[in-house]
Amino acid sequence: MGSFACMAVIPDIISAISVPRQEDARHCEARLRLLVDTLPVTIYFNPIGVAIACLALWFGRAQFGDVALWRMVAVVGLQCIASTGAYVAWRLYRLLNSESVARVRRGLIALQMVVGLCWGGAAWLLWIEGNAANNTFVVIIMVMALWAMALTRCSVRAVFLTGIASLALPLGLRLALSHDVAAHVFFGLFPIWMWYMVFSGMGARKRVDDMLAARFAHEDLSKELATARDEAVQKREEAEMASKSKTAFLANMSHELRTPLNAIIGFSEIISSQALGENNARYPEYAGDIHSSGTHLLNLINEILDVAKIEAGRMEIDPKPFDVEYALDAVKRIMAIRASEKTLEITYTVDPRLGEIIADERAFRQIMLNLLSNAVKFTPAGGSVAVGCAKADDGGTLLSVADTGSGIPADKLVLLFKPFTQVNNRFDHHHGGTGLGLALVQGLARLHGGRAWIESVEGQGTTVFVYLPLVGVNYELTRAMQ
Repeated sequence: MGSFACMAVIPDIISAISVPRQEDARHCEARLRLLVDTLPVTIYFNPIGVAIACLALWFGRAQFGDVALWRMVAVVGLQCIASTGAYVAWRLYRLLNSESVARVRRGLIALQMVVGLCWGGAAWLLWIEGNAANNTFVVIIMVMALWAMALTRCSVRAVFLTGIASLALPLGLRLALSHDVAAHVFFGLFPIWMWYMVFSGMGARKRVDDMLAARFAHEDLSKELATARDEAVQKREEAEMASKSKTAFLANMSHELRTPLNAIIGFSEIISSQALGENNARYPEYAGDIHSSGTHLLNLINEILDVAKIEAGRMEIDPKPFDVEYALDAVKRIMAIRASEKTLEITYTVDPRLGEIIADERAFRQIMLNLLSNAVKFTPAGGSVAVGCAKADDGGTLLSVADTGSGIPADKLVLLFKPFTQVNNRFDHHHGGTGLGLALVQGLARLHGGRAWIESVEGQGTTVFVYLPLVGVNYELTRAMQ
């Protein structure tokens, strides 16, 4: 029957409730918030509006017919029940988090069904059969309620369609069962009204979606711009720090390179010009100084090249079995002279269980020399340095160099393994050095699949640890990961 064309919306309601579309959670939550923000209309205005309508019917009994008082009270009571439910939903919404969106949605659907049925019940309670004025007045009130639902509930399709259907079905049934001519006219127009209201509501919902899409696009763009700005600031700070590091490194290197070069040039000029006379006894001594300065210069250049190779992934090592004690002997001889100049005591402890290890012997010696050079450099005269080579719990090798120097501030530890970095200002040449030693140690340790780290207490000393993994570590895999 044409009067029940409104029932065509039922499949849409079932689909909207049982199979919600997969949408951005922000959109779902925003739609619910828009709907919840309209609940005060139901809470306050529905009972007041129905009460005013009942007063109009009561004082206009001559035109609208004599509606029993208990019916009017029942109508107001039904709206109070609906308003109470809306108030509870409004309060609960503020207690729920974003994970409860589905629960809130189901609760609002149930609430809207109650509200629609309360309005439909009002149509039956206020209706007087055969009184055209009464019937017209009641239909106008119901149409106003339908339009209010279309405007306030359209943001959530399932709630909107549930509200429309729960009011339209009892109202349509009331019109269909009436014998009044005016009711028949309204009954004939009813499907057109319903279609127009649903169409208008869905149009309003589309505008809501467009508004939300624009809002969230703006928010996303703002977040992306903020993130990009933060990254740009960070990159700029890193670039500035790198620029300062490179500038300081170049200034320091100019000093480090100039010293041996001046010695080489100066002593070679004295010898070549025989400034002290022919075959002077000091010439062999000066030749030795030239050789020493050239060796120092070569070591500086080798350090720079090694760090550059490691950073470029072109450094290669050749792990082979070697005796730790034997490898340390060369390190001991080199460091003995430097330690004696500062009256430092260096002790060496090798775990007897260690024996042979598999590593690159040249890299091992370079690691130990760099660590000991730093320890001797930054330990005051009369201090001590302890060197340890122990077997790690997993079978690998744990190297350690502990000194009694001034220690390192905790906030500086993370910087020490970066190339060209020293704790002291690099323009202060009191200790000298390129700032590449620890970076080279870390790079060589990682080439073996190990790592280096520092433990230090300011004012008490520093210990540098290097871990070289067990014999069975896949060297090629380790290289590929660099």
